Amino acid sequence: MAGTARRTAASPSAEMKRQAICGKVRFMEIDEILGRFEKGLGLFLDEQAQLLELDVNERAIGAVLAHLYLRPLFPDHRVDAEYNRVGLDGSAKRLNLPAECGGENKRVFPDIVVHRRGANEENILVVEIKMTTNTQARRCDLVKLEAFREQLHYQVGVFIDLPAGKDVGKKDVAFTWFR
Repeated sequence: MAGTARRTAASPSAEMKRQAICGKVRFMEIDEILGRFEKGLGLFLDEQAQLLELDVNERAIGAVLAHLYLRPLFPDHRVDAEYNRVGLDGSAKRLNLPAECGGENKRVFPDIVVHRRGANEENILVVEIKMTTNTQARRCDLVKLEAFREQLHYQVGVFIDLPAGKDVGKKDVAFTWFR
């Protein structure tokens, strides 16, 4: 699973291209997104290893990673943790998922998103996090990431499995990219 990547081309819609020319959308290249995310995660791992050793909640990990390490690397976009809204009217973020992953119109809470609030055309990155100490299956997280890309138009999704507790120093971080 480590380092695996789904190689689907992220091609902007004609409307996104038009808006980018007009200066409304900051379309980012996939490699730029990946590079910024990997830099932020690397800094987080270097400076916050104690959080992983203490096996703190995934929400805490996501909030620290988002707000302290990713936000400065995406200055033209919002970086939010547990952001569960679509648009500016307060609508809940929902996905159509297989029944075993929550079913149709399932309310979702992505661990981290990089986006422009209210504009699905600028959904840059969606992140799902699991700790190695979490015994829940990973399949539905992977299904959700694919659905975020297809249904809410995120350019890139990434699933990260972080070593925690006794696994710190014994297991590597595992990535699955959706692009």
